[in-house]
Amino acid sequence: MPPMKSINYRGGIARFNLPSSWVEEYDDEGGGTFYEDKPDSGTLRLNVMNIEKPPGQVRPTDTVDNVLAEISGAEVHRLPSGVVLAQSSHLADEEGEELSIETWYIGVTIASNHFRIIIFTYTILASQKSDANVLQEIATLNRSISEGDYPAVKGVSGSYVQ
Repeated sequence: MPPMKSINYRGGIARFNLPSSWVEEYDDEGGGTFYEDKPDSGTLRLNVMNIEKPPGQVRPTDTVDNVLAEISGAEVHRLPSGVVLAQSSHLADEEGEELSIETWYIGVTIASNHFRIIIFTYTILASQKSDANVLQEIATLNRSISEGDYPAVKGVSGSYVQ
């Protein structure tokens, strides 16, 4: 495994490790992009959604597990930390280029009426999908995301520089 660095995203709502050689870029209003600075490298993107209902409108089926299953369309697993994880893979076409996209969805219960969904997407050229280095990179990302820390804290909103 390559040397790793710790990412502490938006005041600690997501803490995970990435290869230390990866570049970090953050949008002022949210989202992060991470990649190895070399041609045709994969790109990991991070986005966060907050889902909050007025307390009187919460139904018994409004659980983070159900919300995550609905958003991801994938099977949901509870991690030892208590958060839930769903994963999916699909192909996409962007301007004639076939891409492979791996997606990890992390669901965090903030309150009975408030959930945070953290979405990681890793995009590579579809032709690279079976490359040994890419498979190792996906395995590293899977481990890092699955073992990350996603506490039910408020975090930082608004214009933000990491």
